Amino acid sequence: MKPMTKNSKIHKIYVSGALTDVEKPTECKALYEKIGSLCNEVGMLAYVPHLYTDPVNNPNITPSEVFEKDKHQVGISDLVIAYLGALSFGVGMELAYAETNDIPVILLYEKGKRISRFPRGIPTVIAEIQFYDHEHALNLLKTVLVNWRANNI
Repeated sequence: MKPMTKNSKIHKIYVSGALTDVEKPTECKALYEKIGSLCNEVGMLAYVPHLYTDPVNNPNITPSEVFEKDKHQVGISDLVIAYLGALSFGVGMELAYAETNDIPVILLYEKGKRISRFPRGIPTVIAEIQFYDHEHALNLLKTVLVNWRANNI
């Protein structure tokens, strides 16, 4: 990791992933939090949506409040990391919003999983990471993040 200097930029990262009607919500949320921790470890500031607007833990937050908050957070991000291993309208919308605003995107999903070509074809995708398990995903992601950060200071 490059040392931080007075002029170094702290990159904001939005961690996108399904929260509603997923098969293993605890496991998914743990992955998102590990991604957020990894971003922080390499000198970036991660926003992990479920820590603020989880549909189970924060049921009183209205859909329009979630939309505005998440849209704002994507809009101020320098990079979006999206887990595509579980279907989600929200993730698709976040990716479309990121692309519209020329925000780079990293896609993550399990090796062998069939993923729609539409998000994989987004022009702002800078990396597509296929992994065997969460540890493998985080190791591959760390390499991509460190290289991206080094080229975007």
